[in-house]
Amino acid sequence: MQPNIVLVTGSSGLIGSEAVRQFDALGAAVHGVDNNMRADFFGPAGDTTWNLGRLKEQCQRFTHHQLDIRDRSAVLKLISEVQPDMIVHAAAQPSHDLAADRPFDDFDVNAVGTLNLLEATRQHAGDAVFIHMSTNKVYGDRPNNLPLKELETRWEYAREEDFDGIDEQMSIDQSMHSLFGASKVAADVMAQEYGRYFGLKTCIFRGGCLTGSAHSGAQQHGFLNYLFKVAAENKHYTIFGYQ
Repeated sequence: MQPNIVLVTGSSGLIGSEAVRQFDALGAAVHGVDNNMRADFFGPAGDTTWNLGRLKEQCQRFTHHQLDIRDRSAVLKLISEVQPDMIVHAAAQPSHDLAADRPFDDFDVNAVGTLNLLEATRQHAGDAVFIHMSTNKVYGDRPNNLPLKELETRWEYAREEDFDGIDEQMSIDQSMHSLFGASKVAADVMAQEYGRYFGLKTCIFRGGCLTGSAHSGAQQHGFLNYLFKVAAENKHYTIFGYQ
C-alpha cells in the first residue's frame, strides 16, 4: 500500500533527499527532519543547505522540520503530531574518523537518535513502516576473511559464490568495526529488536559507498563524490595511510 504521510530523517542528505523526491512524486505528504549537522561535522563542504533549498522549490508536498533526532521530547512530539504511515530513517553521523574524535556525538546521533525514533514510532505510530538505513560497516573487517586472488590490476573474489555479495548471515561479532561501525551496529540491532520484540514493521538496509548528485562530499566522508569534485576543480586528492 502506498503511504499517505512519510517522515524522512536526514532529509537534506544524499539518501534522505532522494526519498523525499520519490514520495513527493508519488503524492504523499512528506515531512523532512534535518538540522544540517553535516556542516558541523565536515565544515562548509558538508553543508546541505543548498539541497534543502532545492527540495523546498521542487517538492510541493514537502514540509521541513529543523529538528535534532537526539532531542527525545521533540522527536516524540513530532511523530505524535505527524502520524506518519512510513518513516525513512537516513540521518546519521557517517564518518569513521570523526567518530573516533567525537565518540559521544557519534553514538548519540547514530544509536540514541535511532532509539528515540523507534520508541516514538512504537508509542504514536505503531502501524507505520520503519525503514532504517544502516551500513555494511556493521560487519566490521570480517569481509576481509573472504578468500581473494590477486590479479594484475586488482584483487578479486576467489570463490564464485562471493560475487553475489554477503547477506545478514555473516556474523557481526569478533571483528573490528570502528566506533562509527559500532554505533551503527547498536542502531541496526535495536531496529531489528523493535521489530521482533514489539512487532514494529521494521526494515534494515545495509548500504555502502553510496553516492549521487545530491551528495555533499567532504574529505572525511563521501569519497566518491569528493573524488569527482576534486578532479573537476583540478585540486589535489590525498590518500591517507597508503604505504
